[in-house]
Amino acid sequence: MSAIAIVGPTAAGKSAAGIRLAEQIGGEIVSVDSRQVYRGLDIGTAKPGIDEMRRIPHHCIDILDLTERGNAEWFAGLAREAIRSIEARSHLPVLVGGSGFYLRAVIHGLFPVELEASVRRSFAAEIRETPTELLYERLARIDRESHARIHPNDRYRIVRALEVHDLTGTPLSEHFRRQERVPGNSRGFTIFGLAPPRGSLRRVIRERTVSMYDAGWPREVSALLDGGADPAWPGMQTLGYPDIVAHLGGLIDREQTIDRIASRTSQYAKRQMTWFRKERIAAWIDPEKEDPVETICKVLDRGDAT
Repeated sequence: MSAIAIVGPTAAGKSAAGIRLAEQIGGEIVSVDSRQVYRGLDIGTAKPGIDEMRRIPHHCIDILDLTERGNAEWFAGLAREAIRSIEARSHLPVLVGGSGFYLRAVIHGLFPVELEASVRRSFAAEIRETPTELLYERLARIDRESHARIHPNDRYRIVRALEVHDLTGTPLSEHFRRQERVPGNSRGFTIFGLAPPRGSLRRVIRERTVSMYDAGWPREVSALLDGGADPAWPGMQTLGYPDIVAHLGGLIDREQTIDRIASRTSQYAKRQMTWFRKERIAAWIDPEKEDPVETICKVLDRGDAT
């Protein structure tokens, strides 16, 4: 299995670079985005538009209902199947996205953690009444790497990381490192990272948030709610959507909504970079100084990608 991956923080320009690269090298896009998998979340997830998907085939987009919860193991199976089908057509898979955990699952696979159901139930009962913020603080003490990559409001993944540590005696991040050392796990994947300067990225994130709002993000969310969507559903917990729901409910005005989303997105981008800095990147590219597609093609032509 061989593929190219373009990774980096949100708003770094990955999607545009991926489409251009796929056009040049005869590729197809495999989206590695844990939120673009949801049907109906279009504007707020910066999902590729109809014209873009007509230009280049895209995979692993719009495959979950808002009521469903995805996971890395499930996604990795779908992505690998898409990669095999692309290769069968003699095209090159181009993985594009910022969900580091999902990308790692595709490239390296996931470690098997066998935990007895009764023990898991006991652990769940033990922490059921513990506030999420306290669990997040606990995670910081025992596994700083997992703490850095998991959102402070993502109770599901916080609990999973704590569970793995408590029941196996080994941090989740260490399980990942051990899995990466399994021979052949990452063979055939060449990863490129886009890393704009932090200040520029914050500016672009805010500008994009304004653009998304003005493009109809509130209307999109309003239509979902009118159609029966519950703000508590897994899909509706996507970054920015709870803030739009609060805005529609009259709790915050337009500027407060944009400020909140831009701030949360910048924090998320910082966590993404923390994650990707630990990956084996063939080349880090500052899109303000060099054209990402030209740089990727040069590295590939030289044959020195690792």
